Amino acid sequence: MTVDCAKPTAYLACPAQSFCVEHGVYFGETIEQINNLNLGDVYYLKPHTKWTPVSATDGDAKAFDLDVAANLPVRKLTTLAHLIFMTTTGRRADVCVTISDGHAYLVCDKELQTGLEYVLIDIQKRDVEFTPVVVPTPRVAVKPATVHITSNGHSTRLLG
Repeated sequence: MTVDCAKPTAYLACPAQSFCVEHGVYFGETIEQINNLNLGDVYYLKPHTKWTPVSATDGDAKAFDLDVAANLPVRKLTTLAHLIFMTTTGRRADVCVTISDGHAYLVCDKELQTGLEYVLIDIQKRDVEFTPVVVPTPRVAVKPATVHITSNGHSTRLLG
């Protein structure tokens, strides 16, 4: 999938969980991990899949921008692989597997159709300088609890 930078190109994205293996080695699995793809597996798109417009951020379709909401920042989708599917009617479908915030998305130039079989015929992994990592939350300074003893001998615990 090559993008012409002279004109802005719109693509469509859907959650990867919407595209499942119906026949093949990974029966019942969705495209969640690139290592769990097998050439020849047959995929179907779940009915009522929601497609969202995205735009390419560079000329090689390695990254996309997804507007989630007006009050939220644009979500960056990083392409992990370019998959090529063939339908039983002979049509080719190019799909980019992308990831953002631990969620996998499929990005296409047009919606995949429900009710069609999509046979995976090629996998082109991207050399992305991206490694998912667990990012700890910022540390909060812990204040020691203090004990206040009242005149009647009762203690009251006060938190920092």
